[in-house]
Amino acid sequence: MQETDKELLIRIDERVNTIFNRMEKFETLFTNHLTHHEMWENDLRRQMRWWVGVAITAAGGAGAMGMM
Repeated sequence: MQETDKELLIRIDERVNTIFNRMEKFETLFTNHLTHHEMWENDLRRQMRWWVGVAITAAGGAGAMGMM
């Protein structure tokens, strides 16, 4: 092989490694992003259940007071 061919192969190898490393970083970033959304949805569900429970308790209490 000629010297320029060797240099070209080295450059191609470096670029492939760089692209692969960036893909790994993106995969980690995307996974963290999905985990964040999942945590947010679970927190929202938990809060909604709590508020619905408070509303039902208040409505039940008001209904019981109205029956007296």
